[in-house]
Amino acid sequence: MEKKLSLNKIVGMNLKRIIRQSRYRTQEEFAYEYGYELRTVSRWLNGGLDSLETIEDVAEFLEVEPILQVFEEPKQEKKLCVI
Repeated sequence: MEKKLSLNKIVGMNLKRIIRQSRYRTQEEFAYEYGYELRTVSRWLNGGLDSLETIEDVAEFLEVEPILQVFEEPKQEKKLCVI
């Protein structure tokens, strides 16, 4: 049985991916440059964003299209089990 992700969680997961692929690379660098506390950015990445205005502002800051990259369903990452 597959668990459905909430839209907030999808946004948070995609934001985390987009930050890693951006010039900022880390939550800390992004938080500093964007002007928010690391704690706030961490909450966005782990719990998601629920404000469309904030999503649009972050997407604009990162120079991405919010509808195309922030809201898309994340691809399942394969996890390896080392024994």
